[in-house]
Amino acid sequence: MSFWTFLQQNRNEMLTLVLQHLNLVLISTSIAVVIGIPTGILLTRKQALRNPVLGIANVMQTIPSLALFGFLIPLPFIGGIGARTAIVALVLYALG
Repeated sequence: MSFWTFLQQNRNEMLTLVLQHLNLVLISTSIAVVIGIPTGILLTRKQALRNPVLGIANVMQTIPSLALFGFLIPLPFIGGIGARTAIVALVLYALG
C-alpha cells in the first residue's frame, strides 16, 4: 500500500484526529495566555516573585515531555491518560 493510498483510505479518521489535535492546541494555548500575560505583568512589578516563578519555569522546561506525562497520569484530579492530561502538560510547557 502506498502512502497516498493510505491517506485516501483513512482521510476521515485523519481529519478527525487533526481537528482534535488543533482543539487541544487552541485550548492549551488560550489557557497559557490567560495565565502567562497577567503573571508576566505581575513579575515586572513584584521583584521578589521573579526568582521563584522563573525557577519553577526552568524546572518545567528541563522535564522531558514523556516524563511529564508520567508524572501527571497518577494524579487523581488530572484523570489519567487523555485530553485533560495533554492540556495540562501543554499549558505547563507553554508557560515554561
